[in-house]
Amino acid sequence: MIVVYMFANSVFISLCLYQLVASSVQLSLLRYMKFFAFSFGIMLEFFLFCNSCELADECSGMVLNAIKYSSWENCTNESRRTLCTMLRRVQKSNHPRFHQGAIVLSRFTFFKVVKVAYSFVSFIQTFKN
Repeated sequence: MIVVYMFANSVFISLCLYQLVASSVQLSLLRYMKFFAFSFGIMLEFFLFCNSCELADECSGMVLNAIKYSSWENCTNESRRTLCTMLRRVQKSNHPRFHQGAIVLSRFTFFKVVKVAYSFVSFIQTFKN
């Protein structure tokens, strides 16, 4: 499901950028603004999705630091067991992974998708000229 989502976003971003960059001469101002708003909306939505995954990972790191510096050694045995369980969970990276880790959502993934979209537009422009 997430592969389809990422592929669709890549295609939409690429096609919108192509319309904005390559064939902007043929577009009216209203249609140009429509494509700009559409591409900005898609990129913003995908960035917010990837950024929220990054923020979840940062929150996991903050919980890890809070547990480390909470003077947990003064707690009861039951609280220590609970803290150890939490510590095991937050020590791993919290980025969502799909297809056995082949796709990891992060800000880096967003930038890779945008780079592929710009590469596609450049590739099409070389054949257009």
